[in-house]
Amino acid sequence: MITVDFESYLSTMIDESLLAKVSSLSPADRLELIGAVWDTLSSDDLSVTDAERALLDARLADMESHPDDQSPWPEVKARLERLTR
Repeated sequence: MITVDFESYLSTMIDESLLAKVSSLSPADRLELIGAVWDTLSSDDLSVTDAERALLDARLADMESHPDDQSPWPEVKARLERLTR
């Protein structure tokens, strides 16, 4: 089994001062930053394997077949926030 020191790995890829700034943020701010960085990616930046595409297609088909089983994001988010309190 290969183990990787995550901090060492990051420091080789990301400027140390940037990593220090990010590490000093609150968890909520770091999550917001993750979302902001994610939003900078285009679909071309994200490769999807055939297996992943098949899984996504199956989940989409299930969602379309059972629309009443789905929850809108604000409801899911509220449930998750209640669980973490």
